Amino acid sequence: MYEETLLALSRDQRFRSSERLPDPVSDVRNPACGDEVSLYADLSGDRVRDLRFYAQGCAVSIASAVALCEELAECPLPDARARIEEALAFFAGQEEWQGSWGTESLPALGAVRARPMRMSCVRMAWEGLKAALSD
Repeated sequence: MYEETLLALSRDQRFRSSERLPDPVSDVRNPACGDEVSLYADLSGDRVRDLRFYAQGCAVSIASAVALCEELAECPLPDARARIEEALAFFAGQEEWQGSWGTESLPALGAVRARPMRMSCVRMAWEGLKAALSD
């Protein structure tokens, strides 16, 4: 079930840019595998607005970027920061998803913990937006 969810996410085009755009809020790369994710958003107000991404990488990193956009688009900035922390803690742990927010995307990403080497692909976009929100 989770693999089907990840594959469906990796094909989802709602938030994906077909080309790299200028001025990303975050530009992250996984040196271990070469995956790249650039995040674009308007962070100037009180919400994460117009969140989208450009990616070159595996299905897991792309699925995670889609899930990030799905979960945090139009989210108030303080809530987005808290949700990122909660998601990153979930990705690092072994527990089932207990958050009061989120879709089936998050448990599907958590299932990747069975393959620890792939977790950097899951965390990449989330850590990139966390850094952008910390600036």
